[in-house]
Amino acid sequence: MSLQVSKETGVVYDPVFLKILEDIPGGVTLKTNRFPTTTKEIKKGAMLNASASSVGLYNLVKTARVIHAVLKSTLATIMYLDPDNEFIVGEVITYGATASAQTITKITKGAVSDLVVIANSMILAIASAGVLYETANKSSVAKYDTDAILRSTVKVRDDEGTLLDNIFAGVVVRGTVDESELPYFVTDQQKTDLTARIRFA
Repeated sequence: MSLQVSKETGVVYDPVFLKILEDIPGGVTLKTNRFPTTTKEIKKGAMLNASASSVGLYNLVKTARVIHAVLKSTLATIMYLDPDNEFIVGEVITYGATASAQTITKITKGAVSDLVVIANSMILAIASAGVLYETANKSSVAKYDTDAILRSTVKVRDDEGTLLDNIFAGVVVRGTVDESELPYFVTDQQKTDLTARIRFA
């Protein structure tokens, strides 16, 4: 009996990127000072924005899915958000043109949901499964347009929990993604921003 060795080749399945047609040679720098203290890494598939003032610097585009919203009073709304989000206190969130944007005043992180309190009533405009996004000027306009997608998961804190400075990251600017595998929820506007370059399957 003789030993026979055979070689086979194949394609490794990537659950986020079904096809990568173009990335940015050399990668980009991801801004890290906008993450909660509990965040240790940003997962592949996160939507990114190219800074208008610093070439090569990219910001995370933040979103969150509403699980439930409760009107505490006319001055405050409590929302339970899917924990897959990177919002922090002081950021302004909105839910499209019918919602007035409001500032986050408190966040309590949880395993099943995050409890978020905003300073004013927003309850009438929020529906379960609706996706909130960040705005800069208390309007329906997103704070950041979407320009690229994070190619690989990157660590933003070391083992001691210290926030790492702006870090290197690879990004994809053209290809096909499996929307169900993305780490954060995607808005229709984000898809529009990437229409010519990214196909969402």
